[in-house]
Amino acid sequence: MKLLLFNVDQTLIYTGGAGLRALDRACRKHLAVENATEGISAHGKTDPAIIREILLARVGSDSTLEIQLQSILESYLLFLREEVQLSPGYRVLPGIVEILREMSAQTGVVIGLATGNVEVGARIKLDRGNLNPYFTFGGFGSDSENRTTLVKKAADAAVQKCGSAIEPEDIFVIGDTPRDIEAGKDAGFRTVGVATGNYSLEQLRTAGANIAISDFQQGHDHFLRSAFME
Repeated sequence: MKLLLFNVDQTLIYTGGAGLRALDRACRKHLAVENATEGISAHGKTDPAIIREILLARVGSDSTLEIQLQSILESYLLFLREEVQLSPGYRVLPGIVEILREMSAQTGVVIGLATGNVEVGARIKLDRGNLNPYFTFGGFGSDSENRTTLVKKAADAAVQKCGSAIEPEDIFVIGDTPRDIEAGKDAGFRTVGVATGNYSLEQLRTAGANIAISDFQQGHDHFLRSAFME
C-alpha cells in the first residue's frame, strides 16, 4: 500500500493570492491594521501559526491573544470563500487532475492531504477546482500548528481508512516548500518536492526531497518511476 499526502497551496492549486487577501481583510476587521500580511512569509506555515505571527508582530502578546487568533481565523474563513470564488488567478496546477485520477483508480494507493490550511479553508480552496472528492481525509492546520504533527495525523487517518499498517517508506509527503519536505522527513516518511511554488528544484533537493519534479505534468513519469518502481 502506498500513501500520497499532498499539500494544497501551490502544490495542488494556486488561488491567485486569495488566502492573503482574506487574511488581510480579517485583520483589518479585528485589528484595524492595513496590509497585515506584509512582511510575513506564509510559505509552508499553518494558518494558526501565520495569524499568531501577525498578532505578535502587529499587536504583541497578551492574555487575549488566543481569543483574537480564533476571531481572526473565523473571519478569515468567511472572507476566504468569497476571495477564492472571485479570484481571477485561481487555477489547478499542471498535471494534478491527471495524477489524482490515476492514483485514485489504483487499488494499492491511498491519497490524502497534509496541509497547513485549517480543514475548512483547505476545502474552500479545493472546492472551486472540484478536487475535494479525491481527498476524504488528511492532516490540517486545525489539527496542529506543527507541520510534522499534522503529517503524522494524516498518516494515522490513512491507516484507519484502509484498515492496515502502511510502511514509512511507502508514505510520500508531497509539497512545494522546504517546510513540507522537513516535516515529511521528521515524520520518518519519503518526500516529493514540486517546484510549482516559490522554491526551485535545487532548493527542494537541498531541503532533502527524495524526489523533485518541476510539476506533475512534466514530472509525471519520473514521479511514478521513483515512487513505484525503485
